[in-house]
Amino acid sequence: MALRSRLHVSKDEVVADNGIVAASHPLSSEAGLEMLKQGGNAVDAAVATGFVGCVVEPMMTCIAGCGFMLIHLAQEGRSVAIEFSPRAPKAATPDMYRVEESAIEDIGIQSVRFSENIYGYKSISVPGTVAGFCLAHDRYGSLPLEQVMEPAIHLAEEGFEVDWYTAVTIATEMDLVVRFPELASILLTKGFPPKIGDTLVQRDLGQTLRAIARKGPDAFYRGEIAAAMVEEVQSRGGLLTRDDLESYQALDVEPVGVSYRGYRVLGVPAPNGGTTALETLSVLNNMDIAAPGHNSVEALHLFIEGTRHAFADRYRFLGDPDYVSTPLRGLLSPEYGASLARNLDRERAGLEGEGETPPWLAYAENAIHDPWPFDRAPFDVTQDRQDRSFDDSAVQEKRYIPSGPSHPSSTTHLGVIDKDRNMVSCTHTAVNAFGSRVACPGTGVIFADGMLWFNPSPGRANSIAGFKRPLVNMSPLMVLREGKPFMSIGAPGGRKIINAVTQVVMNVVDHKLGMQEAIAAPRVDASGKDTVYHPDLEEEVVEGLRARGHRMVLGPEDYERHSFARPTGILVNAETGRLHGGADVLRRAEAWGY
Repeated sequence: MALRSRLHVSKDEVVADNGIVAASHPLSSEAGLEMLKQGGNAVDAAVATGFVGCVVEPMMTCIAGCGFMLIHLAQEGRSVAIEFSPRAPKAATPDMYRVEESAIEDIGIQSVRFSENIYGYKSISVPGTVAGFCLAHDRYGSLPLEQVMEPAIHLAEEGFEVDWYTAVTIATEMDLVVRFPELASILLTKGFPPKIGDTLVQRDLGQTLRAIARKGPDAFYRGEIAAAMVEEVQSRGGLLTRDDLESYQALDVEPVGVSYRGYRVLGVPAPNGGTTALETLSVLNNMDIAAPGHNSVEALHLFIEGTRHAFADRYRFLGDPDYVSTPLRGLLSPEYGASLARNLDRERAGLEGEGETPPWLAYAENAIHDPWPFDRAPFDVTQDRQDRSFDDSAVQEKRYIPSGPSHPSSTTHLGVIDKDRNMVSCTHTAVNAFGSRVACPGTGVIFADGMLWFNPSPGRANSIAGFKRPLVNMSPLMVLREGKPFMSIGAPGGRKIINAVTQVVMNVVDHKLGMQEAIAAPRVDASGKDTVYHPDLEEEVVEGLRARGHRMVLGPEDYERHSFARPTGILVNAETGRLHGGADVLRRAEAWGY
């Protein structure tokens, strides 16, 4: 066996009594913590943190982006979900893109000519972030919106110091940045990417944020800002309209959840990665993961196999429930989880490693993958549902095609727990790095490319339709213990988010790891046709998994390359009641507490 040097990086776990904010950028965490110290609650802190992220992480998220927020209200003893999904413009059609024969990555989805669904004006979805943050603040915040948004406004108008990650990301994306002059004018200095230590100023974005702080979401979805956005998009062949913006509503909905070892794990019911993470836990709840030991061959084998079955259901059944029948109750029912567990091979990989076909294609055709008998009642995922007319005949023929490629270079996550033990878990995104790369002159707004998440071929459950929500990867989770807050967890990292948050929950619940230790532990990812493993995973474990039939592939993981998602989380110590915050060790993420 060859011996080699390895990089080992760690971060201190933050332990605090009054509150913790954990986010993907230290300026975001600082802003959220300041809201807590000013007397705000967890929602105030989350909204402040989120808006700051839209300023200081333009490669990750934007105010014309999308996302999901879970909130636990301690005094009321209840949890809610704020859904601000991307939506296709109403004029979007299933055949709006020319589909190529080639497939993207290792998941089978066909690519689009000229990558029109990935960048440019036809990739732009209806924005949700402003509506989502403002809805959460309006219903559950306590401080004035102008106070909550002040840190983001200040950092946009006065600028912030460019760190190594921002400088490297802008330089890496230069070939696309220079193709979009307005984006280039925001990010570049005299045509060159910023250097570490430079100040990045976004005065137009600051003015847009000021308008939102004064007038609320109407300042963004109606009036001059909306008119400017629509004019820019339509003048270049995009589909976004004033009606799309005025019709958009963030939704306040009931979370979905599963039981796991006596804990309640909650996710957002919209088409997202949380459903797959929850289903994986529901399957594994029927097996003893703790006894074999953390990151043992036996434990990881069971995890990989459980993941494969959950992904088979993801690609077969999940889509916007307003447009296609979705057995959400069935997928998350304990009885269905038990039925899959009974049929899971405890010793050998099911179908992994057979040719180039992703394992879930054959899994999905297996007779055991039928959640409909377990779907005891229709699941209405919305409140104040909007009426929509559509022809669903094209989506009844189920095809096992994934929702889009993994994008490890974008998305951000934040978590908050305050002194009263209100809790938030929120993931939001620009989708791709710098979103669509389209920016609106005079507003500082960068548009997300949410159309990327749709299947570009007609006739699938996740095919494009007007005002439809795509199946996305974001997977914020909350964990409750006896009805009280226990953990807030989430991550950026594309499709690999789903396996990451699931393993962090298992690390804490099954293996009793602390928050920082659970996040930093080596992971595997089975969301593609291969199982990718972290360089720090013991070689004998890797060989043991290969001996069981798993196709193991080393995933490079360093400061620039991301083979895995990057969680941040907060844990309530069940014995002391203190808060413990953890963050990804290689990137800028930090937990701040007091």
